[in-house]
Amino acid sequence: MAACTVKKDVLPCNVLITKERTCLKSGLQRFGLHLRNMRLIGGDTVITASLLPLLGFFLLHGLQAVPWLTVASLLLVGLLLNATIFGLNNVADAKIDARDPVKQTNRINPIALGQLTQREAMIPLLGCGLLALGYAAWLSILPWASLVLILGALYSLPPVRLKERVGVDLLAHSLLPLSILLMGMAAAQANHPLRAALGAAWIGLISAKSDTTNLIRDYESDCEHGIRTTAVRLGVRAVWWLRLGLLLAAVGVLLFAGWWGVFSLVPALLIAALVVLEILAIFRAGYYLPKQRLLFSLSYAAGGGVFVLLSG
Repeated sequence: MAACTVKKDVLPCNVLITKERTCLKSGLQRFGLHLRNMRLIGGDTVITASLLPLLGFFLLHGLQAVPWLTVASLLLVGLLLNATIFGLNNVADAKIDARDPVKQTNRINPIALGQLTQREAMIPLLGCGLLALGYAAWLSILPWASLVLILGALYSLPPVRLKERVGVDLLAHSLLPLSILLMGMAAAQANHPLRAALGAAWIGLISAKSDTTNLIRDYESDCEHGIRTTAVRLGVRAVWWLRLGLLLAAVGVLLFAGWWGVFSLVPALLIAALVVLEILAIFRAGYYLPKQRLLFSLSYAAGGGVFVLLSG
C-alpha cells in the first residue's frame, strides 16, 4: 500500500497525497516543460506555422476529392517539424535567453530557466524529428521535410547560426516557412506553377516581416551580447521601414493574384485587408505585445482557412 502524507489538523478523509500521485504530477510537469520548450504550449507560432503545409496543399489541390488521411498526416508532419525546429532554437539560445529579462519573464525557454537541461531537451526533439521524417517518407515528401529540418538546424545551431548573420537572418527566416509551404504543395502533386509561385512569394514576404518584428524586439539584448543582426547593423528605424515595405509588397502580391485571376478576387481582398490592418497596427506601441501578435497570427490562420474555402 502506498505511503501517504496526512496533515494533523485535517481529517484523513479530506486530503491524501500518495507518492504515486506526487510522482505522476511531477512527470506531467516534466512533460509540460518539454511541450513548452517545443512551443506546443505557451506559444502560437508553432501552431500557425504547422498549418502552412495544409495551405500549400489546398492552394494547388483544391477542395475536390480531398484525401483526408494525407491531409491529417501532412498536419502531423508540419507539427512535428516545427516543434523540433523551435525546440532546437531554445537549446541554442539558452545561454542568451538566461540573461534576457524579457524572455525570463515570458518563460518561453525552460532551458534558460534551469527547468530542463540541454541533454534532456534534445531527446524528445530527436524523436520528433525522426518521426516527422518517417511520416514524410510515407507521403513521398522526404526531400522537402529533410530540407526543412536542415534549414531549421542551420538557422539556430552553432557554428553556422544564420540568425546571427546580417541580411542572411531575414532571408533564412523567410526560407524556412517557405520550404514548409512547398512541402505541402509537393504533397498535392498538382501542376499550378503560377499559383505556387505567388503563394510562395506571399508567405516569404510575411515570414520576413515577422522576423523584422523579432529583430526589433531583440535589438537591445542583441547589442548587449554582441550579436550581429540586421537590426544591429542597420538600426531599428531602417528595419522598421523594411517591415513596412514587406507588408506593402505582400498586399501588392495579393492584389495582383486576385486581379489576374490566379486566385479568386474576394478572398485575395480579404487577406489584403488583414495585411492593411497590420500596417496600421505597426504605428501603435502595443504592436509588440504578445497578445497583439497572437491576435494577428490567429487572424492570418483564420483568413487562410477562409481563403482556401472561397478559392475552392
